[in-house]
Amino acid sequence: MVLEPVFEARFSGKSHAFRPGRNAHTVIRTIRSNFAGYLWFLKGDLTELFDNVDVDLMMGYVQKVVKDKKILNLLKSGLNVRVKRRLKRDNDGDGGGDLKSKRRKKRKATKKRILSKNEPKPDPFWLRTFFDFAPEEAAKVPSYGYCGILSPLLANVCLNELDQAMEERIVMFFRPSKHDSIWKDTIDDGCHNPSWPEFVPSSGREKTRKMDYLRYGGHFLIGIRGPREEAVQIRKEIIEFYESKFGLRLDNSKLDIEHISRGIQFLDHIICRRVIHPTLRYTSSGGNIVSQKGVGTLLSVTASLQQCIRQFRRLQFVKGDKDPEPLPCNPMLYSSQAHTNSQMNKFLETMADWYRYADNRKKVVGFCAYVIRSSLAKLYAARYRLKSRAKVYKIASRDLSRPLRESSNNSAPEYSDLLRMGLVDAIEGVQFSHMSLIPSCDYTPFPRNWIPDHEQLLHEYIKLQDPKFFCNLHKAIKREGLSLPQDEISDIVWDYKTLGIWRYRSNSGKETKEGSE
Repeated sequence: MVLEPVFEARFSGKSHAFRPGRNAHTVIRTIRSNFAGYLWFLKGDLTELFDNVDVDLMMGYVQKVVKDKKILNLLKSGLNVRVKRRLKRDNDGDGGGDLKSKRRKKRKATKKRILSKNEPKPDPFWLRTFFDFAPEEAAKVPSYGYCGILSPLLANVCLNELDQAMEERIVMFFRPSKHDSIWKDTIDDGCHNPSWPEFVPSSGREKTRKMDYLRYGGHFLIGIRGPREEAVQIRKEIIEFYESKFGLRLDNSKLDIEHISRGIQFLDHIICRRVIHPTLRYTSSGGNIVSQKGVGTLLSVTASLQQCIRQFRRLQFVKGDKDPEPLPCNPMLYSSQAHTNSQMNKFLETMADWYRYADNRKKVVGFCAYVIRSSLAKLYAARYRLKSRAKVYKIASRDLSRPLRESSNNSAPEYSDLLRMGLVDAIEGVQFSHMSLIPSCDYTPFPRNWIPDHEQLLHEYIKLQDPKFFCNLHKAIKREGLSLPQDEISDIVWDYKTLGIWRYRSNSGKETKEGSE
């Protein structure tokens, strides 16, 4: 709580992970709005920094901003604990104790676990299931010693050095073309509408050179408009920077260069490119019509259905690859029908929100709804002794909203009577049972150079720490005085009530009457 506001305003706007107000959606929207028109894409993996980092090196980056010795000593002690624990583990011998501990853990896992008096309850099943859907780029969270939730902040402090270096490299790399009407004046202009292509000249000796960069945790993406040799050179510079700054060796296999014609996977989304080769005709100076060939690109953010199937298979919701078959949702075996449906509805709502900016949102969310609905139908068939999913759908309808009962005893009260007496919960149907109920993709353009509101306030606060700005502010207060708008309004109201006029008070303290005549 102390360190986060100090570093937040100093972090680069190109970083989106482990920060308030920024998430995976801001990454996807930034890519869709700002990365059109690039020919080469460089994708890198720096998550090795999350496991191995020099303590003195990290403390050096923290000390650039933080000067409080108490906080620095506390941080250093928490980071050093991890090194001592690792050395102790290396000196433990041949690892016979590890085998015993594994057996002990396995024995404890088989026993039924009972919560202690003050122990918090685990997260509900739908939330645990959704977090198991976390993409590879977001699943890796740093952990440094006993720093706890400070670890992601410390990782951003280290990687912010790379962000600052890349921002300088972007400015140096930019070289506009005279014939380019899109990227002409600044490095932040271009098309803001993701549904309209950016036309960039592809012929001629002078071509626009431009680059953009963003980072999510330990993964980054660079878009390059220029020759492939430039992309190879940038990759070489990043490897040298990483080794010199962090003292870690970066493997070349963790830095991939992809062409615009291929798709590149980032945050489990395939960002495909539809390339258009139009002929641009426009009137030049003198009234002559000029025909010039150009390249227009539309970024299509498409969710990976295969990745979704893979995650469902890992969570034992489906089996098989090419034709996945849903499996019964066994963790919800002992829950009521109303509770089970409500849990899965929360999961489907969260999935629909996660895929909000995917072009194939209806297809992916529809598949998730089919898997969940079929899994629940198989679960209900086993619980209520019905032989197939078809019988479950016949009784409970397509969205499983009607009550299922194990026996057909005529003396048992009806579900409507039990619901009226408050003895059972209302059963809500499983959402998205029809494709028409699934919302469409959100194509709202993402503003360029977007900054969350709290970061703007922190930037203003940093200005107050500048001695020159503070002296100017202090002089202005001395010269003009300090008064609140509420005080001025109350003075005006009092003057009108007592005198019927407004007495204007100047800085010298003299009072003048205005408007009385």
